[in-house]
Amino acid sequence: MTVEKQVLAALKWTSLAKLVGQVISWGVTLVVLRLLLPADYGLMAIVSMIITVLAGIAELGLGASLVQAPQLNRDDLGAVTGAVIILDLSTGGLVVLLAPLAAWFYAEPRLTLLIQCASLHFLLNALGTIPQAVAYREMNFRWLALIELAAVVTSGFATLGLAWNGYGVWALLLGSLLHNFIRSALLLRRMPRPIFRRQGLRRHVTFGGTFTAARLVAQVVYQSDIFIAGILLSQQAIGLYSVSLHLATLPMQKIMSVINQVTLPAVAKLQNDRERLRLRMIEATRLLTVFSLPVLWGMSAVAPEFVATIMGPKWAGAVFPLQAVSLVIPMRMLNIVYTTAALGVGIMWVNVVNTMASAIVLPLAFYIGGHWGVDGLALAWLVAIPCIFVFRLPKVLRTVDIHPSDLVACLRAPVVAGAVMYAAVGLARLACEGLTPAIRLAPLIVVGAGAYIGAVLLLDRRIVPDVLRVVRAMRA
Repeated sequence: MTVEKQVLAALKWTSLAKLVGQVISWGVTLVVLRLLLPADYGLMAIVSMIITVLAGIAELGLGASLVQAPQLNRDDLGAVTGAVIILDLSTGGLVVLLAPLAAWFYAEPRLTLLIQCASLHFLLNALGTIPQAVAYREMNFRWLALIELAAVVTSGFATLGLAWNGYGVWALLLGSLLHNFIRSALLLRRMPRPIFRRQGLRRHVTFGGTFTAARLVAQVVYQSDIFIAGILLSQQAIGLYSVSLHLATLPMQKIMSVINQVTLPAVAKLQNDRERLRLRMIEATRLLTVFSLPVLWGMSAVAPEFVATIMGPKWAGAVFPLQAVSLVIPMRMLNIVYTTAALGVGIMWVNVVNTMASAIVLPLAFYIGGHWGVDGLALAWLVAIPCIFVFRLPKVLRTVDIHPSDLVACLRAPVVAGAVMYAAVGLARLACEGLTPAIRLAPLIVVGAGAYIGAVLLLDRRIVPDVLRVVRAMRA
């Protein structure tokens, strides 16, 4: 089977599982939002920030190194497995000891027990990281998709049940732990036998260490908004901001979790056929933008009606952050795709340089914006992400031999069509001014979708055969 067919098969199974899981997850999330308070989400945002950053350190990029490695023998795989177990368990123990310090820093005693319980993620990661990396390397995405679907569905309904019974922030934390437990338990049957030795680790530690350094800086940078908000804002404000950010980035997280799972091993397999790789990346960029941009810009366009109708009046402060952040997420998605492609061909220095630039721009923007509350943090995204996009993208494009003009040609039609969609929704809102937000929401979505589809087909007719070709290939 060619790499392209493997990619399409992977996309089919992963996308189907994500679609089913996403429908259930969205339904559960919207109900839980009405059951919990913004302050509950504020606490969980702080816990997630700490665990996410330290989990990136604990793995040391060894999973990504296994996926990218041109050759891999059983002894080296066992050595990497042993190293991951030691790193994760050591980090988890450190988190338990330092949890009271975090609670003191944020002046919130409840954080101690929350963070200590969340440290169980490291134990679960120790069991699931390597089997998952091996499955990625083998492009066994059907198995991974079914595991993820089982974890999402079970943990989603568990979170809903806990929230319904008044568990507050613990509903979010226990649901997250259950998701990781199910995923790791199902992956465990493919766990290689660990070998606790240093021999065979040098290449993987070198690659993974560089990868981890860049990823750690990126995680710290993109979590710095919650860190700064925890100092400057109330838990209520942090909750409003974190939920609006979660909703704005949720399409990106779900789409990119599919794309990145496939991109890294696919690019690694094509790294010696650069022209073929270049053409596949251009096609993937066009399709990704055509489908993701209307979702994100459409969410921004109907945010006032969406928040009022679906989330309720206590979340009214989330409207502007949801509007602002959704507009710039497509830029982040493109950055992520091409950064992953650069990793797939084994070029790390570009990722390091770009990440260091982001480490200067984003925290500074968040610190300045944070003095104007939740809306100021949202404006920081609106200013900083385009600056980072302009700086970063030309460098990563060169790693896969793509000229900026090729990218502009891919983006022109979706961007113009997105602007037409946004304007059409604004005009339709004026026409429906006397109606309630709940009644306006559906007509605005229909008008926006119609305007986007009509404009994008008018501007770029290549999109239709591209989509049909993918559909036919995935059905086959």
